Amino acid sequence: MKAWPQALFAPRRVAVVGASAAPGKMGNLFMRNLTAGAPGQLHEVVAIHPSAREILDCPAYPSLRAVPDPVDLAVIVTSSESVPATIEDCVAAGVPAVVVITGGFAETGEKGRALQDRAHVIAREGGVRLVGPNCFGVINVHAGLNASLGMGLPQTGGVSLITQSGAYGMAAFSRSLEDGIGFAKVLAPGNKVDLDEIDVLDFLGDDPETRVVAMLLESVSDGRRLFEVAARVAAIKPVVVLKTGRGAGAKRAAASHTAALADDSALTLAALRQAGVRVVSDGLTLLDAAFALDRQPQMRGRRVAVITNSGGTGVELADLLEEQGLEVPEFSAGLRSVIHKVLPAHGSDANPVDVTTDWSRFPAMYGDTLEALMHSSEVDAVVPVLLQRSALMPEVTQRLIDVVTKARKSNASMPVHVCWVAPTAGEENRRLLLQAGIPCHSWAARTATNLALTRTQATHPCSPAVSSPLIAAPARVSADGWVAAKDVLPMLEDAGLPLAPWAIVNKAGEAGAAAGRLGFPVVLKAARDDIVHKTESGAVVLGLQDSVGVVAACNDLIARLGPGPFLVQRQVSRGTELLIGGFRDKAFGPVIMVGFGGILVEALADVAMRLAPIPPSEALGMLGELRGRRLLDGYRGSPPIDQNALAELISRVSRWFAAAPWMLEFDANPVIADATGFTIVDARIRGEASRFLGEFEKTTSFLPMSFFA
Repeated sequence: MKAWPQALFAPRRVAVVGASAAPGKMGNLFMRNLTAGAPGQLHEVVAIHPSAREILDCPAYPSLRAVPDPVDLAVIVTSSESVPATIEDCVAAGVPAVVVITGGFAETGEKGRALQDRAHVIAREGGVRLVGPNCFGVINVHAGLNASLGMGLPQTGGVSLITQSGAYGMAAFSRSLEDGIGFAKVLAPGNKVDLDEIDVLDFLGDDPETRVVAMLLESVSDGRRLFEVAARVAAIKPVVVLKTGRGAGAKRAAASHTAALADDSALTLAALRQAGVRVVSDGLTLLDAAFALDRQPQMRGRRVAVITNSGGTGVELADLLEEQGLEVPEFSAGLRSVIHKVLPAHGSDANPVDVTTDWSRFPAMYGDTLEALMHSSEVDAVVPVLLQRSALMPEVTQRLIDVVTKARKSNASMPVHVCWVAPTAGEENRRLLLQAGIPCHSWAARTATNLALTRTQATHPCSPAVSSPLIAAPARVSADGWVAAKDVLPMLEDAGLPLAPWAIVNKAGEAGAAAGRLGFPVVLKAARDDIVHKTESGAVVLGLQDSVGVVAACNDLIARLGPGPFLVQRQVSRGTELLIGGFRDKAFGPVIMVGFGGILVEALADVAMRLAPIPPSEALGMLGELRGRRLLDGYRGSPPIDQNALAELISRVSRWFAAAPWMLEFDANPVIADATGFTIVDARIRGEASRFLGEFEKTTSFLPMSFFA
């Protein structure tokens, strides 16, 4: 039996189950798509129909079992009720791959889910790989295969699209036909009962016809596997992802600050970025960035040159480019003199280059300036702004195409993106630029976003493993739930994590004596398991200066909140309050989080996440993502925080947390950071005593077993 990728994307024989000769029927659409005689078509087509002998000049048979020759791919467009029996026919006929276009399954309710489950069991037990149900279908432009709802085939290109949404697949398909831009492969897994986007992404990573992968991701069931596969593929070729469902409705309810700050979508985006994936926020950017990465060289630096016939638009674009982390540098005197020669006297040879409104000279000025910049070592990309008149002139379009084509033939690797600000009358010029492989982005904001997405990304590791040995996991708890403070603090000490000197006591007199030993000032806290958020409960007393005050404060806590235990801790001097935490996600496994902490942690919601464990270099990247990162550099006279040392601490916590399968949540908040170092002044752990290592291995295959020794 053929491997599923070959059967699915390069079948020798395709059967349409539910084929029809009647226009307007689904079975007719698929017969026409599959028999369109597209260039490169490699497959034969057979029709499955209860009575016909021939449909659209293709042989017809009453069932798959009756087809005399092997069928590689079956496309099912019959009713949902008939699908399980049809898949039984596929098993009997030795069909290795099936695409179920039909809807009416799990997306409709329990009855449909039962049908879907039955079809899946039959396929799985029979060794048949299944795409769908309820899907758009499959396209391989290079093989002339269109087993999808889209009519016609796009041009051949290097972008492969994976989209759970069939409607989005249709929209992308239509846009590619309108703009004359090319795809390699398209697949929509629909309800993804068997093959899903991760399986397809893994295959596309090694597919020589795919140069860029674009993916619309709606839901994630195996987040850790998505991370591993995405990291592997992104190290080979660009992967661009749009994750939908990013609203607040995805927020999970949780008791700890760490878990409350993490929603499913935010975690998915963090994991994708950690894997080296380029994450976008809308569908148009997904397609624009993917096609730009396919047709243009990637930016190797940050320096961008802008050519414009509008000073205002040029300045706007420069601002937006810098907001994206790019630079619009000043040119050297030598480069400015070269550009100056082609401009009118009132033109500007600075960056952005302003060719002014001398329309008659637009083709020469745009073309000659672009040519000079493409051969300069002072910039890493060029953006001609085509606004109004310059966009409407076919001579400008052709001159830009000629310059870029000539440069490519001489192996110049400078990317060129056009910022398109023009009326619909210029659409033909835009299409010509696109067909020549020059991306055209509507307006300045989209241009800046897409250009930033095409920068060469740093190599990412294929897993969140670390080079240093993993810290020994703390002992398991004896019961589920929040771990007592008297047990949490020794665990942190054993792991070598920095704690303020502390003592656990049960009575007011013991608290006063312990404070005298620790040294004043001290903090007194209720340490019972049932008091999770201590500040809100009035369970924290700060700035106690002597034993008498400690005894009085402890008696007050007993009167208000009940008996101990109580935590007495030396009060840490003022510093920046941070949060370092971890939680175990059902899909992604262990996750490490860092942010600005204290009592405002959830109000600020300024955090960064990674799948754990991580090396210090990845932890430094997390610090760079925080909105308040300037606080780490020192402010209002306070000394800067040693961010390398902080990254080491975050890495250590990530390794310690990942090594403890029983630990569901860890929350160190606040961690006081100052010029002298870091001190954990409060921490919580929630555990699950019944959690066995074997259960956890399913979502942490990235960790070698020696990590759990």
